[in-house]
Amino acid sequence: MNVLLVNPPFTDYGGLEGHGGNALPLNLAYLASYLRKCRPEIKIDVLDCEGLRMTFQNIEERLKEIKPDIVGITMPTPAYDQVVAVADIVKKISSKIVVIAGGPHPTVSPKETVAEKSIDFCVVGEGEETFKELVEAVDQNRPFRKINGIAYQGDNGNIHQSPQRKLIPDLDSVPFPARDLFPLEIYFPPPTKRVSSKKAGNMITSRGCPYQCTYCIAIVMWERKVRFRSADNVVNEIEECNQKYGIGEFNFHDELFTLKKKHVSEICQEIRRRDLDVSWVCMCRVDYMDEKTLREMKAAGCEKIMFGFESGSQMILDKMKKKVALENAEEGVKLVKKAGIQTAGNFMLGNIGETEETIKQSIRLAKKLNTHTMAFFIASPYPGTEFYRIAKEEGYLRPDFNWKDFTLVGNNKPPLNLPGLPAEKILKWQKRAYLEYYLRPSYIFGKLISIRSMVDIKNLFGGLKLLLRLEG
Repeated sequence: MNVLLVNPPFTDYGGLEGHGGNALPLNLAYLASYLRKCRPEIKIDVLDCEGLRMTFQNIEERLKEIKPDIVGITMPTPAYDQVVAVADIVKKISSKIVVIAGGPHPTVSPKETVAEKSIDFCVVGEGEETFKELVEAVDQNRPFRKINGIAYQGDNGNIHQSPQRKLIPDLDSVPFPARDLFPLEIYFPPPTKRVSSKKAGNMITSRGCPYQCTYCIAIVMWERKVRFRSADNVVNEIEECNQKYGIGEFNFHDELFTLKKKHVSEICQEIRRRDLDVSWVCMCRVDYMDEKTLREMKAAGCEKIMFGFESGSQMILDKMKKKVALENAEEGVKLVKKAGIQTAGNFMLGNIGETEETIKQSIRLAKKLNTHTMAFFIASPYPGTEFYRIAKEEGYLRPDFNWKDFTLVGNNKPPLNLPGLPAEKILKWQKRAYLEYYLRPSYIFGKLISIRSMVDIKNLFGGLKLLLRLEG
């Protein structure tokens, strides 16, 4: 039995590919490690088409070389059409190859996904156990009806969806991502997250988020539950990455890294106890900061903290159920800077209720916060979120939208036409926000005098290239 895991080739960023960095697809790496642990006799290959910038012709050639029995493809919403195209290629090579799609889009739209003629099954929600059971059923020619967390078409053409699978209670039971199956040399962080000259990688210490922001897909994938890996388990992975793969810089992809202060403290203490020379970046909320925790994080290698400010309008924040006060943003940034940690932030332009005035408020707040780096994303109402439901009910979705338009970084036309704020105008405001923030004389002067290494110079030029391509 040969299993191939595929990261699809989403290549339609409107000329901005590469500026979001190139991260190892952890979801596929976890699927591979879990399947390998449970069924070591199965041959597993991975194909990161996005990371390797593969064409569909390249993919077809590799498929013919690998000769898989099962192809599992991760399907984020913006790459929907590319996933279908890859599935079509698989079936053109052999109709006997079983195609399984998983990830955010199949989780919220399982019936739509398996209605595609080239997709046999989709995995709904957390994938490790479900994918393993599905592979076993295919391998042993067993019925699928008892497998929770899947959708598929029966022989009569009817679509069957099984009950939802329970989440894995103990994340320590899941092996570390199978990094050995991936071309690690191709991965790099974006300029906004690069903090050292060390080889960079990514990982998680938890899954889930207790909040219910209207735009976030995490609640769909993980429910409103947060499961933590033990500090020992986390630092064991850091140490393995450091010693086995030479990785010394980490981007933690947790939704809210500082949610549990005790957990953070234990991880930091263990990093220091083992005397690991690492640098890392994490994502936090502005109202989950305190001086003691920040000092521990800094001592353990934390070099930058990313904040999702999202908007400079309290009205917009309330509409998206962010549950945070505007004044917390300035207080949180000051605390982090005081601890000697770099700051970075994100704003989303084009949320429900957005106007040109609220966008101006966001740009003004961004300048006031003056973080080391700042990103201005187009708000994307991903299917399954409350944001999507409202946008659909109110008729805000462009009638001609395509799933590729849901990318956060690109020159593609945004999927929403808001009252008084059509898609084209949102895109223009995004470009204006970047230019106003990064072309301030005070910001440029501050960046120039803060240059300490080649990393600083590379980040500066990387950001400049993005500005020029946005303007273009």
